Amino acid sequence: MSGRRAVAAAIVAAAVAAGTILARPARYEVEGLSMAPGLMPGDIVTTGWLPAADRFRRPRRFERWIVAPPDGGTAVKRVAGLPLETVEIRAGDLFANGVVVRKAPTDLAAMAMLIPLPLDTGPHHARLPAGEVHDDDAFAAEVNRPLEPVRDVGLMVVLRTGTTTSLVTVRLGDAALRWRIPPQARIRLIAGRLDGHLVAVAWRDRKAAPAAVGAAFPSAVPAAWSFTEPCRNDPDTTMPPRCEVRVSDTAVIDEAVAWRDVHLRPTADGTTSWRLDGGAYLLLGDFPSGSIDSRTWGPLPAAALRYRVPRRR
Repeated sequence: MSGRRAVAAAIVAAAVAAGTILARPARYEVEGLSMAPGLMPGDIVTTGWLPAADRFRRPRRFERWIVAPPDGGTAVKRVAGLPLETVEIRAGDLFANGVVVRKAPTDLAAMAMLIPLPLDTGPHHARLPAGEVHDDDAFAAEVNRPLEPVRDVGLMVVLRTGTTTSLVTVRLGDAALRWRIPPQARIRLIAGRLDGHLVAVAWRDRKAAPAAVGAAFPSAVPAAWSFTEPCRNDPDTTMPPRCEVRVSDTAVIDEAVAWRDVHLRPTADGTTSWRLDGGAYLLLGDFPSGSIDSRTWGPLPAAALRYRVPRRR
């Protein structure tokens, strides 16, 4: 091989090697409880392929990003506020430009946690107990903070039908929903209060693995709610609404667990509102009581959002 060809081959090999390195997903080890319970200390998060391309994409609300905070280092946070928005925290919920931000089922699955409430259950019914639910967390018993009531609470139910069509009735507050479920089906159903709305969705679950209390939601969650309706006359209540699932005798409930959404908190000095300029994002942790995020740093510029962390499949 001539000298010129050797140099060209070396340049091509170097370019291929550099491209391979740049295309590989970036890895980050989680520190602290900021994103708990979905991400715990020592967990490894991985970006998608070609992570450098994330610098050229626009972050979306509720995506997780590896960010470079102003105090140095790196951290994983979730996008809460977008450029040119006025973002507020009210009674644990997120508002953008005065309107509550209602999560899609996929967002709830990524952020909520299952909680060990003593449910009223039987073969054909599951009901949330009456009374307040607080933002207590078994994984962070050592974090000293006053507990607050959480209104965004609901049920996740797994039911199984027999040889004939079955009827499922969901009661949410004053609303009553009814679904006819085909025979020989395994159905997963989520219902409750979420971001100022009563919500519900049911879908055929083709994976037989049950969800353990405290574990993450299943990944195969629909993108939209089957039912959603604004809550009425409850701005001051701290009690979750009535939430009950009943099935006809031709079906049986295999599993029922309670969930609660992330309960957002203001800053230590009581700040609850941020006005974002044209290039700024508000980044928050999934465990507000144990998170240092934009409530401390302030909004971050787009350049501080380094790599997107895709949803786990």
